[in-house]
Order: sequence, then structure tokens, then C-alpha cells
Amino acid sequence: MHPHHHHSDHSEISGKNLFYVVVFNLVITLVEFVGGLVSGSMSLLSDAFHNLSDAMSITITYFAYKFSLKGPDEKKTFGYKRITILASLFNSVTLLVICIFLVKEAVERLINTHPIEIKTVFIIGGIGLLGNLLSLLFLKGAAKKDLNVKSAYLHILGDALSSIAVIIGALFIYFWGMVRIDPLISILIAVYIAKESLEVLLKSVNIIMQSTPTHVEPTKVVEELMKIQEIKDVHHVHLWSLDDKNHFFEGHVNLKSDLTVTQTMQVYQKIKDKLQKLGINHVTVQFEYNGCPGCEVVPKKAL
Repeated sequence: MHPHHHHSDHSEISGKNLFYVVVFNLVITLVEFVGGLVSGSMSLLSDAFHNLSDAMSITITYFAYKFSLKGPDEKKTFGYKRITILASLFNSVTLLVICIFLVKEAVERLINTHPIEIKTVFIIGGIGLLGNLLSLLFLKGAAKKDLNVKSAYLHILGDALSSIAVIIGALFIYFWGMVRIDPLISILIAVYIAKESLEVLLKSVNIIMQSTPTHVEPTKVVEELMKIQEIKDVHHVHLWSLDDKNHFFEGHVNLKSDLTVTQTMQVYQKIKDKLQKLGINHVTVQFEYNGCPGCEVVPKKAL
């Protein structure tokens, strides 16, 4: 039993915002690439390639967002929402690869130092930081609620931190000649980005694998349903997520007595109300009377 409710999703992120972010990153990439060549700064050049990679990933995020708004059809009965999770997975893996290259580059710069034109680095680094901060403002609100946008947000955050590292490194080089401070800061930034990206990656994999939502405890779900007077037991429970907003419950509910359709609908509403309090917003129930042979109550066995 699963009544259908058609509703439109109200996302805080708009196509325009993502488009602006892509434009900002492409401009930053061009400016830093030219600046890196002029100043002889490998940090600016590597940051330019970092921004280019992020611009490509955010472009994927943009098209994934637009595509996810398409409604269900005969071949995609759940719609296209999960494409945002695939994009999030791709973005996270890309970030982890970038972190490896950032650490490798930083280690090489620790070993082999070289002079750079500090003034050019200050100017270009400042322009890059300004563009990154504008992008972060566009994405901040939605990043808290959308896993895919959070992945894009982390890309930009990494760029902003990289720009800060470039500027700080240039300051230390200018005033104290400490040329090795910049790669050290870059390594710390890479470790931070890798940690955040790994969290997004694991969440994406869990959703794709239809794992139980992290905020839901299966035993607690069954315990709450067993509090409903008309229910004898619950089994064949499946808990999974379509994306990071839509969480599903599917299960068999064995009733104590042979109820009418109207009475059964009342029980279904009780089930739905309890599950909504637990953060589950899609409920499918198969009602039974006298149970199904061989089925065990969920808490007695791992889901």
C-alpha cells in the first residue's frame, strides 16, 4: 500500500547560481594560468589546473542538477534524482585524485625551491580568492542540504584555501625568505580536502548501494511500529534512500486481526506518521493476516 503524492521540489540552489560559479572558475583558471607563466610560480600554475578541474566538475554538477528536475517516465519511474548522487561520486573521486597530486607537487617544492615574482602572485592570488569567495556565497545555503551541491562547494572551498595558501606563502617568502612554508600549507589543505571528500564519497556509495540511511536505526523503526496496537509483527523490512532527501521504507506488516480496508488504511496512516518522525518520507507496506510462513520479526535478524 503506497498512496502517491506528486509534489515539486523546492531547492535552494538555482541553475543561475551554478552557472555563475562555473563562469567564475573558468575566469580564475585563465587568470592564474597566465599569472603562473608570467611570474614563474608553479603554485599558481598548479592552482590554475586545480580550478580548471573544479570548473569541469561543477559543470557536471550543473547539468546533473538540471537533469534531476525531470519527472518520472515509463523507463525511469523514480525520475532522475539519483543522477545527482552519481555526479557527487564523480566529484569526490576527482577531488581525492587532485589531493594526491597536490601533495606530490608540494613535496617536490619542499625539495626543489625556486624564485618567483611575489607581486604578481599577490595580485593573481587575490583575484582568485575573490572569485572563490563569491562562488562560496552562491553555494553555501544549498550545500547544507544537498549532497551533490556540497561536493561542488568543497571543490570551491579547496580553491579558496589554495588561494589563501598561495598568498600566505608569498608573504612568508617576501618578508622572511621562507620558501618552504607554501608547500607545507598546501599539504595541510590537501589533507583537509581529502577528509571532507571521503565523507561525501562514502555517503554517495551508501546511497547507490541502497544502504540503510545513516540517520535511521532499523531496530528503532521496528520498535516504533510494534507500538501500534493493531500490529502483531513486522518483517521483510528494507530501508534505503533514492538520494540524500528521499528515504524509503518497505516492509510486511502482520496484523492481529482481519481488518477492513478502511481500518487497514487507518493503520497505514499510523505507520506513516511514526516513520515520518524518524525521517522516512516514502512508505510502502504489504499488510498480512496470520503472517507469512518462514518470516522472522526484523529485530531477530540483521537487515
